[in-house]
Amino acid sequence: MSTVNEAKEALGNRLRDIRKDARLTGRELAALTGWHFTKISKIEHGRTMPSEADLELWCFHCRAESDLPDLLATARTIEKAYAELRRLHRAGTARYQRELQERDQQGRRFRTFTTSLVPGPLQIADYAATILTDAVQMLGHPADIEQTVQARMERAKLVGTASRLYHFVLLENVLNAGVVPVEIMRAQLAHMLTLQPMPNVNLGIIPRGKRRYMPLHEFTITDDTAVTMETFSQGYPQSSLCWSRAIVGLRA
Repeated sequence: MSTVNEAKEALGNRLRDIRKDARLTGRELAALTGWHFTKISKIEHGRTMPSEADLELWCFHCRAESDLPDLLATARTIEKAYAELRRLHRAGTARYQRELQERDQQGRRFRTFTTSLVPGPLQIADYAATILTDAVQMLGHPADIEQTVQARMERAKLVGTASRLYHFVLLENVLNAGVVPVEIMRAQLAHMLTLQPMPNVNLGIIPRGKRRYMPLHEFTITDDTAVTMETFSQGYPQSSLCWSRAIVGLRA
């Protein structure tokens, strides 16, 4: 599943194909709909989200009414995703961490791949506080750092429960990325070493120089039923960068 902005771009690409299949230029479609010609370009490049009325006009003038129900469903899904992101921004990062904790409490097997940061369940409080403080300053989330760190530490306690299995795969640069002060990173690494002997925790490091596919997203697979991906996306309202979450169902 794409992030919100990737989904908007995909919708725009599909609308561009529909227009081209109808043998209409952007200016011709704009003239038929009564829009300024730049609106066509903004929609097709994912910069403007079309309304349901826009989609109806687009399909009518492109003689593609059969595509309308699916396009409307896609647009509504994107709008719901935006609403979820706005809700997370209003509610603050602590609530988001509690939602992750509730998800983890229901799961029994977790497989996580990370490229830049220590996975949340492995983080110590000082590491989490530093990362979250930087995120608040950059992204403009409500400043509830103390509550967020507390919620993340409650989530980390689940790693110590024998009924849950954790598999972590990290790129080597996660261990020396320089995103926190040296003394905090030393304490973080010492904590990870204490977890290695635990029978329900498997921690793997992919060394630098090892041939691998180019990493695109960090992700967690939960119980073979869902994949959670967290990515940075551009273009979110009132922010140059946003932290987006996409959850993909693998099976019913």
